[in-house]
Amino acid sequence: MAETLETNRFYDFGPYRLDRQARVLLRDRTIVPLTPKVLDTLAVLVEHRGAVMSKDQLLKAVWPDTFVEESNLSQNVSVLRKALGQDPDNLTYIETVSKRGYRFVAEVRICELKIPLAPPEVVEKGFPLAPADAEPAGAAPPAAPRFRTRAAAAITAALILCGALAIWYYRQPRSGISGIRSIAVLPLKNLSGDPEQEYFADGITELLTAEISKALPLRVTSRTSAMRYRNSDKPLRTMARELNVDAVIEGSVERSGGRLRITAQLIHVASDRHLWAETYDRELTDVLVLQQEIARAVAHEIRASTASARGERPAPINRSAFEDYLRARYYLDQRTAESIPKAISFYQRAIAEDPAYARAYAGLADCYNQLGTVMIGGRPPSESRKMAIAAASRALEMDPELAEAHAVLGYSNLYEWNWDRARESLERAISLNPNYAPAHLWLAHYLAARAHFDQALQEVRLARDLDPLSPIIQTQVGWILKWAGRSPEAIMEFRKALEMEPDYQWAVWQLGGALASTGDYAGAIQVLQKALEHNRTPSGLGTLGHVYALAGERSEAGKVLDELLALSRQRYVPPHCFVDVYWGLRDRDKVFEWLEKSYQERSNSLLWLGISPDMDWLRSDPRLDNLLRRIGLK
Repeated sequence: MAETLETNRFYDFGPYRLDRQARVLLRDRTIVPLTPKVLDTLAVLVEHRGAVMSKDQLLKAVWPDTFVEESNLSQNVSVLRKALGQDPDNLTYIETVSKRGYRFVAEVRICELKIPLAPPEVVEKGFPLAPADAEPAGAAPPAAPRFRTRAAAAITAALILCGALAIWYYRQPRSGISGIRSIAVLPLKNLSGDPEQEYFADGITELLTAEISKALPLRVTSRTSAMRYRNSDKPLRTMARELNVDAVIEGSVERSGGRLRITAQLIHVASDRHLWAETYDRELTDVLVLQQEIARAVAHEIRASTASARGERPAPINRSAFEDYLRARYYLDQRTAESIPKAISFYQRAIAEDPAYARAYAGLADCYNQLGTVMIGGRPPSESRKMAIAAASRALEMDPELAEAHAVLGYSNLYEWNWDRARESLERAISLNPNYAPAHLWLAHYLAARAHFDQALQEVRLARDLDPLSPIIQTQVGWILKWAGRSPEAIMEFRKALEMEPDYQWAVWQLGGALASTGDYAGAIQVLQKALEHNRTPSGLGTLGHVYALAGERSEAGKVLDELLALSRQRYVPPHCFVDVYWGLRDRDKVFEWLEKSYQERSNSLLWLGISPDMDWLRSDPRLDNLLRRIGLK
């Protein structure tokens, strides 16, 4: 009887091998950890490579007997992009085809291996069972079976040899992959001799970071973390260790009128090797082209492919608009009630000078979003968020692949309680630029609000990995832990943020609130009172009044209420500040009165209403259920 052979098919792409039968994905010699449904999603896309698979087709193929929401598919694709996004040889594997579905676009090589199927008489351990009428031991077997036995043994030996060779091959290092997996662009030194030009050097650093982040398949540290080393005298190894990167780009920028000179060098930190250095003299209007040149040079040195190629050469920039854009970024980064209006003014000037400036529209949208938060409290979010959505949408009309615009639109939709649109925009931003930390941060907000705390913590920690020295993101790690009911861990994270920046107000307020949740009212009051000595902001006052009330100091809480009311006659005060105090006083009617005002303004504070551990005393009140349903949390 002829031996039955089974065909096992493997799909190779880049450094990956997909074993469809074993349901495993390998990268060189390492298994890539993926859940079965994520692997199934990859397998379907790979098997139909080059073809657009609609979302309905994928849902039916991956979940054939189950109805699931489309968001499950989006999550699978997002996980795959993160898992595959570390490959230096191929940046893009899965392409989103607008309004149609997904397509696997990488080149795939198919390998087939013939494997003999075990005959019926072979048991688990591989030993043949003697049939009832078998010849006695020692009897000479017929010639034909002996020949078949030798042939089978030869085939088996050949297969073992092929398998060993395959294992050897896949364990070999690939010559095109270097040891650089992460990089930071350190602040370019301002050589103009004019301190007023610091904003310009910072802006060029930011643009270069953004281009490297978008173009290279590496983990690129956020500019906000790298900026902490401006004028630092720390050794390069120390900076790289604190940023957790393998390589750095450092250099200088000098501007003279309309000309620009940038000197840059790439350094492999562990070996202290200078891999590349170059000086560029260009017109200021060609700065976008210059970014791409530097990104390609870096890619060549680390033997990685670039994705800067959308095909066409970037158009020259408007010089005045570019300068106003850089000034706007400088003020937006400060994220205070005083600085954000200045940023808005400069973004508006940039747009007036160049009405097609997509990045300026995206930055303007970010300003409007931040202006309406409880922390900044610049104007009602019902006003500012509409302007944010309009600006972000305009940015995407001009540049549909601008990750920052997708992310800021996702943020706006999230706090407008447009849940599906929010997640879609944030995941799109991450697919366009996996190194954009705010997109991961805001996706963590979405996940936490839906009580998916493990996933939320994964995203916010990924944001922290990309921006390790940002007190904002460090505080957000504690914030997510607080919503998850893990206050002691949250306190530790808030303290870490304050080690980075001792006067960072939001970290101080969050620390005070977290201390109160553990019963340490005296410690919380001390922290909050100290923070309010220099700046009695509405959100800080609301937190202090809340803690006073919980501590039983009702008269002090009342004084805070009076101060907030007086302040509201002079400036905008977010309704949530009053909610905080009445919440601590356990005044149900007043809490719902001010919650309704928060709802009418679409306050960002309401996103957390369904998960706040402090709201348990109100869970039985039907007014809370009604509010949660209107927000989409029930």
